[in-house]
This record gives sequence, structure tokens and C-alpha cells, in this order.
Amino acid sequence: MADTVRTEGVREPAPRIDWEGIENSPEFRELIARRRGFVVPATIFFLAFYMGFILLCGYAPDFMGDSVYQGLTVGYCLALAQFVMVGALGIMYMRKSDREYDPLADKVVQMAARSDVTDVQVDQEHRFARDTTTAPKETS
Repeated sequence: MADTVRTEGVREPAPRIDWEGIENSPEFRELIARRRGFVVPATIFFLAFYMGFILLCGYAPDFMGDSVYQGLTVGYCLALAQFVMVGALGIMYMRKSDREYDPLADKVVQMAARSDVTDVQVDQEHRFARDTTTAPKETS
């Protein structure tokens, strides 16, 4: 089995894409700036909320143990609010992505496809294929 050689077609050379050119394009920079404008504040907000919950648990156990409704305590309410916040932030990101980020990403892809940033068109069928020409040969 180790001596079996696969000869199923010849691989074409990998496309040469100018990633730095794409990175420096105004379209890509706008995409990154807009995404960062949402992700960084949302992350800071969530981490502050979470750390506030942890600090309250550690330094205000009496407050966290106060009953809100029958057996439901402030601590349980704040813990459940964490799940609600993750869902809300995820939905907000998905909506913003559909409206802003995806159209900008499409612009970047179109710019890369029609300009000089690619020397060769990307072959969709083989773009993730493994290069076996430089792999060491197995010996038995």
C-alpha cells in the first residue's frame, strides 16, 4: 500500500494572490473598520457585564441572594441575563453583517477578482487541495 502512487490528474499551480494589495485596498479597510466598530464595543460591554456579575457574586452575596419572586434570586436573574445578552449580541451582529459587512465583503471579492491583485483566477475545485509534490515519500 505504501508503494501505491496516485496519478489522478495533474495539479495546477496555486493561484498567486496579492494579499497585501487586498489588505491595503480602501474597500477592505472599510470592512475591517466597520466590523471593528461593532465587535470591540460589544466585547467590552459583554466583558464588563460579566465581570460585574462575578464581582457581585464575590463581594455582595447578600444582595445576590435577595429574592425577586418566590425562589428566584437576583443572582439567578443576572446569570440568566448573560444568556439573553449573548443571544441579543449575536442577533445584532448577524443583522449588521447582513446589512453592512456582507455587501462590503462582496465588494472586496469583486475588486480582487477584476483587478491586478490576482495573477491567476482561483480554481474553486482545487483551492484547498493538498500539495503532495513536496511531501516526503513513505518508505517500507
